[in-house]
Amino acid sequence: MIPGRRTTTPAQRQHFDRSRLPDPETYFAAELGALQGRGVWRDALCCFHPDRKPSLRVNTQTGAFRCFVCGAHGGDVLDFQQLRYGQTFTAAAKALGAVTGGRHV
Repeated sequence: MIPGRRTTTPAQRQHFDRSRLPDPETYFAAELGALQGRGVWRDALCCFHPDRKPSLRVNTQTGAFRCFVCGAHGGDVLDFQQLRYGQTFTAAAKALGAVTGGRHV
């Protein structure tokens, strides 16, 4: 063992599991309130700028999102979580329950 270097056992290792991410439609409804419209792409008030008229479009299948006013965009609920809460990929994955194994602090 190298002095000063920490080692991890298999029980301590954490793994990212994309299949454990929340359903995009459920996630966006909880984060943004009621989604407007029908079909895959829905409208919502944008949480990234003051908004009175829905300008944020979210894809309820893939989790992609785009605001046509402020330009906020991303490809899935992980991107949204990172952007909204200023989290790293790892912190967002943990917050969304997509990290398995290891000790949770």
